[in-house]
Amino acid sequence: MNILLIHGWNYKNYYNMTDNIAWYNRMNFVNKLKEKYNVYYPDLPGFGKEKPGDSKKYTLEDYAKFINDYIINNNLKIDCIIAYSFGGAVALTYKKIFDKSIKLILISPAIIRNSKKSKKFIKTPKIFTPIRNKLRDFYLINIAKTKEMVYGDKFLRNTYQDIVRINMLPILEKLNYRDIKIIYGKDDDMVLPYEVYNKINNNFKKQITIIDGDHDIANTNKKELIKLIDESVRR
Repeated sequence: MNILLIHGWNYKNYYNMTDNIAWYNRMNFVNKLKEKYNVYYPDLPGFGKEKPGDSKKYTLEDYAKFINDYIINNNLKIDCIIAYSFGGAVALTYKKIFDKSIKLILISPAIIRNSKKSKKFIKTPKIFTPIRNKLRDFYLINIAKTKEMVYGDKFLRNTYQDIVRINMLPILEKLNYRDIKIIYGKDDDMVLPYEVYNKINNNFKKQITIIDGDHDIANTNKKELIKLIDESVRR
């Protein structure tokens, strides 16, 4: 079985921060999957070894196209996509646009973000865009010292500011719930699993499993996570 992994957003994985691949902090998890499956794990533009390119920023649609191009250019037949955190938003967008039949396993997916943590990203002065963006960036980099912004180049800063605002719930609920498995850690305070569960429709409620752990369940609860993945891909 061929599995494609889509990594999350971690400032430590930025292109200008490391010579490692973007999954390096969860390679034990990746290696466990490789014992059973054919696993492909590209770096998204701006992360790991993948240069940002010439664009000023990427949208979720741009990242989904990158995944589609990667699959086509490498002549792959992917049976399942496993996506982590921000990667979950990319995977849902890919499924919506390019392959409505693909099976998804979303780990700690960024469907609804913690509004208390993201509030500072989305409330900016209502003045015309160029000044607003400069003030926003100055605040986040020099005062709030948001690491995603401090360590990012212009491409990553612009991309992050757009992507962090998106509520993926309306997109998720337009897809076939039978194709999507969602796994959260019960103490995840980044993407609020219980808020997702309470707001999602009843069909998708059946697809959500909440286990012990926080946002980093690939490291903190790897054994149970792998078991759930095995059960899901073999259905």
